[in-house]
Amino acid sequence: MSASKLAVYRRKKGLTQEQLAELSGVTTRTIQRIEKGAVVPHIQTLKMLASCLDIDTELLMDDPEGNSDPKETAKKSFIAPLFHLLALLGLGLPILNIVLPFVLWMLKKEESQDFDQQGKQVLNFHLTMTVLFFPAIVLMVYFFPVGFPVTITIYAFMVIMTLVNLFRSINLVPIKYPFSYAFLKI
Repeated sequence: MSASKLAVYRRKKGLTQEQLAELSGVTTRTIQRIEKGAVVPHIQTLKMLASCLDIDTELLMDDPEGNSDPKETAKKSFIAPLFHLLALLGLGLPILNIVLPFVLWMLKKEESQDFDQQGKQVLNFHLTMTVLFFPAIVLMVYFFPVGFPVTITIYAFMVIMTLVNLFRSINLVPIKYPFSYAFLKI
C-alpha cells in the first residue's frame, strides 16, 4: 500500500487519525504505521478502515500496476470523471452520450484497468437507457399521455445517474449504474 493512500482518504473524509481509530476500532498507532508505510496491513484491518471511510477496500490496497506516482494518480482522478462528463454533455444531442465516452474509452482503455472499467460502465448504462429511450419516443408520438411521462422519466434518470456517478468518480468512490445491461463485459 502506498504510504499516503490511507492518509489521503482519511483527510478527504475530514477525519484525524484519532477519530478514524475511534470509528474503526483500529488503534491510532496502527493507523500511523499504515500511513507511514511501516507495516503491511491485514486485509481485515483494511476492510474496517475502508468501511469507516465509505470506500472500497481495494482502494487502500497495493495498486497492481504499481501506480504510486502522484502525477499518475492525478491523471487518473482527472480522466475517470471525464467519461461521465462526456456522457452528460452528450445527452444534449442524440447518440452523443454514447459516442463521446466511446471515443475516450477507445483512446484510454489500454492505459489503465480503471479507465477500461469506468468506460464500460458508462457505455453499458447509456446504451441500455438509449435502447429504452427510443421506444418511449415512439410511444410519445402515438400515445402522448403515456409516452411523454415515460420519455421524461428515462431522460431524467439518465441525467441524475450520470451526475451522481460523475461526483462519485471525482470523490474516488466506486461508481454504480443500476439497470444496465452488460453490452460490454466488465
